[in-house]
Amino acid sequence: MQFFAAVFAAIALAAPVLASPAPLRTVEKFNGKTSGKFIVKLKEGVVKSKVFAQLKNSNVTHDWSVIHGFAGHLSDEALHTLRASPDVEYITEDGIATTFATQTNAPWGLARISQPGRLTNQNADALTFSYTYDDSAGAGVDVYVVDTGVYTGHSTFGGRARWGATFGGYPDADGNGHGTHVAGTVGGSQYGVAKAVSIIAVKVLGDDGSGAITGIIDGLQWVSSAAAASGRPSIATLSLGGGASTPLDNAVTT
Repeated sequence: MQFFAAVFAAIALAAPVLASPAPLRTVEKFNGKTSGKFIVKLKEGVVKSKVFAQLKNSNVTHDWSVIHGFAGHLSDEALHTLRASPDVEYITEDGIATTFATQTNAPWGLARISQPGRLTNQNADALTFSYTYDDSAGAGVDVYVVDTGVYTGHSTFGGRARWGATFGGYPDADGNGHGTHVAGTVGGSQYGVAKAVSIIAVKVLGDDGSGAITGIIDGLQWVSSAAAASGRPSIATLSLGGGASTPLDNAVTT
């Protein structure tokens, strides 16, 4: 009897321990409208092709290097696989960003950035304020305006504006006006802060002033590559917003 008890105990100790499955990773929700796609950030060192091979009935529409991840339409099965995968850092919904509203009293605001003291609000639109700036005025610097596009032929840019790239399936034109307004504030000859910069239009928002986070990240990846290839001092400006987006934050800070 003691022999059988010992054998039973030995078998029990040798049996594999069945660990409970790890909890599924939570999908980060976007506070606002979404595109129906998901953004997946992989852990550094993970081979994307290995992950892509596990995605059934899905369509990867964005493959990035600016962040180590991708985005696309995912089936329920694929989403479940990714939520359980140790190769994934996070998963978020693809949100829709929109333009920020702007004020029209640019002359007062432009003067304000070059004045150490407080400006009076009286006659704010009188165009009587002075703006003092370095006479180089940003010459030799590229500014990528990531927005609704830019009317590059506007006289205020004096031939310094050009079209860079478009993401999201939109036409190569600013049918909204917001991007042109932003570009004018950045480098227009009349109301611009840096009146000699080169303006490069990167369209990621449609004529309704909105666009998916995935398209914005596409734009930032293009900007990163273009700026590196040019070798020139470069700045990207994004006058847009919406719900919090971890992948967009990562793309901006990369």
